[in-house]
Amino acid sequence: MSVLLCITIGLIHTIQRVTYAVALICQQLFGSESPTKEMTDQHTEEKKAVPNDPETVEKELEEVGFIAPPDGGYGWAIVASSFLLNMIVDGVIFTVGKILQPAWVHGFNISEASAAMTMSILSGFYFFVGPFASALCNVFGCRQVALAGSIIAAVGFLLSIPAPNIYVLYLTFGLIAGAGFGMMYLPAIVIISQYFAKKRSLATGIAVCGSGIGTTVFAMLNDVVWDFVKKDWQQFLIYTSAVTISGFAAALLLRPLKASQSQIEKVAEIVENYEEHKVPESPTLSKHNTPFLSSLELHTAGKHTNGVHRNGSVKSIIDAVAKDVEELNRPLARMDIFYTGSTTNIAARSRTGTMNREEAAEHLKNLRDNLREDTPQQYLSKQELNIADNGTIKNVEEKSVMRDIGQALKNLLDRQLLGSPSFLLLALSGTLTLCCFYVPFIYLGNHLDKIEGLTVAEKSFTVSLIGVLNIVARIGCGYIADRPDVSALVVNNIALIMAGLATMTVPFYTAYWQFLVFCVPFSIGVACFAALRSVIVLELIGLEKMSNAFGILLTFMGVGAVIGSPMAAAMKDYTGNFDTSFYCMGALMAISGAMCIPLGTLRKWEMNRASKTDAKTEVELQKLTDAEKTDSSK
Repeated sequence: MSVLLCITIGLIHTIQRVTYAVALICQQLFGSESPTKEMTDQHTEEKKAVPNDPETVEKELEEVGFIAPPDGGYGWAIVASSFLLNMIVDGVIFTVGKILQPAWVHGFNISEASAAMTMSILSGFYFFVGPFASALCNVFGCRQVALAGSIIAAVGFLLSIPAPNIYVLYLTFGLIAGAGFGMMYLPAIVIISQYFAKKRSLATGIAVCGSGIGTTVFAMLNDVVWDFVKKDWQQFLIYTSAVTISGFAAALLLRPLKASQSQIEKVAEIVENYEEHKVPESPTLSKHNTPFLSSLELHTAGKHTNGVHRNGSVKSIIDAVAKDVEELNRPLARMDIFYTGSTTNIAARSRTGTMNREEAAEHLKNLRDNLREDTPQQYLSKQELNIADNGTIKNVEEKSVMRDIGQALKNLLDRQLLGSPSFLLLALSGTLTLCCFYVPFIYLGNHLDKIEGLTVAEKSFTVSLIGVLNIVARIGCGYIADRPDVSALVVNNIALIMAGLATMTVPFYTAYWQFLVFCVPFSIGVACFAALRSVIVLELIGLEKMSNAFGILLTFMGVGAVIGSPMAAAMKDYTGNFDTSFYCMGALMAISGAMCIPLGTLRKWEMNRASKTDAKTEVELQKLTDAEKTDSSK
């Protein structure tokens, strides 16, 4: 079989060359231009993939092996699945606290702060597990991680039922269920970036609307169930677990993208052709920037000699190539995997952090003038191989799950970003925002108790209204994400300041309509923070470090989620009411927006300083080189 394949490949190359020669003769005899141009282009492409230019081969391999987002088709089933997962996760996190926390306070005879810690651990681990969930998606795939997450979260809620004290709930309800929710949420967002490029903003917008729908629906449904179970929090947790395990069915729809057999065979053919003509002075790995080609060479080594397969190993070569193509298309191999906007404007967005409004508009115009709308945009990060200075492989290790997970986490958590003042300011802002993020969802009802005659449905409607307005605001954020001439950072800052100031005024409300008005700025602030975070990271940090930045930001946000609600509850325990809690938490949210106002200027200063340092280093290196040349001439 291997002999037949080699003969076939040889015949194909022979026919191509003969056809090219005939075309040249036809051009000279009959003046034919069209076939000759076509054949010349084909011949030129063949010449490009010569062994003397491995970087060209690398580019061709990436173009062939990369699975382009279909931007539709089954992708809409992915959007539906993501919508349901967002609906379940955020619907539960945003709504069950106002029911369960008072029940725990009375059931365990504990303080508000102790009860609040349970919900804060749940929401905190929802963020903390983000980098780990990303690494798991990279190794096992999004569907497997989301399926496991739904089971883990449901089991966490069930284990909470016989909890003898609040400390057990910290582990079961908080840590275990929170980790499960993180494993459900992250894949639902990541996989959309694999299926959508140009329509990603629309697809993501529809998916995250599940958060608002979930908040709206469960805010009303939970009260009905709470009355049905006669205010028994343990029976209520059975209902919560049932809602969570329904995410298993939604996660089944998260089918991974697979490379076609023709793609894999084409990659194998390119590698075979390269190996056949490779110059003998690079017997191992080249020193060029060719990680995909080098990996293919490594994994197919010994399976062929001079274009002839050994021992009928065609299948083993195809299998080796298939694994490398799968590696190329892993989620974290795409630098834009956490970007929620359409990729058609990603080049302009990645520069607006260092450009003023006029420069950004001009840059966007140039992009639109020079870039075809149907041009596929690929943003592949480079795989890292352990290569010695002489170009040979060193310390080659067998593939293992733990090693893959560790490598993915290492790539996500970039310590260099922690030395960036602008990034640290952005991260600190996220921590302060999350301190206030969940407080109105849980404690707004305590202020509504001041108004006599309100029904349970009317009290729950405020949270439902936040969910509805959140949907509208997120759609608006999707529009902003696709307009690079609009600063996402400025919009985010204004929205957070307004939301924070509105939260500070809650203790002064005396009428029901005032609480309804409050829902408008708070919903906009929450939506802008959640939807524009990745866009802001792209503007300030750039595409190359986006995945790293996102992983670290999730950790900082988790800290804010953990400490926010207990702080608000502790203030209530100390003062006897939630007035001070809303003053302080609202102030923190307003400060989180205000402190980001100078971010653009700070980032420009940081980049200018870095460029001057690089220029100085180059001059010093040049002087050393000149000095060495002078010494050698002597």
